[in-house]
Amino acid sequence: MNRTPETQAPEPRDMSPRVVLWSAAGLVASVAVALGVVAGLIHLLGHGRGPTPVTAPPPVAGAPLDEVPYLGGDQVRARAKADLTHYGWADRDAGRAIIPIDRAMDLLARKGWPDPDDKDTEAPE
Repeated sequence: MNRTPETQAPEPRDMSPRVVLWSAAGLVASVAVALGVVAGLIHLLGHGRGPTPVTAPPPVAGAPLDEVPYLGGDQVRARAKADLTHYGWADRDAGRAIIPIDRAMDLLARKGWPDPDDKDTEAPE
């Protein structure tokens, strides 16, 4: 009579339950040792110290400060619009002028970007 697979006894070369239990115990012990090492390092390197408070640096004596260092959003936009929409001199001696951004874009669209190697270009209108 042949035995069916359901009624066969385990083969002698199967793994022993004792080996599985010892392996699981070794794994648990290794994790416990690793956690102990990490806890010890945290205790040695960071115990009793909280986060370092952040403070503003002291002002430098004699440094020029803005009258209003933090402007509101409307004031910042108004100043930027004024800077982009007026004529003036950046360096009169060198012949460098400030022109409104819209005018500058029109000139670049019409004449193209100036060649930095070409020194004989005529000044824009």
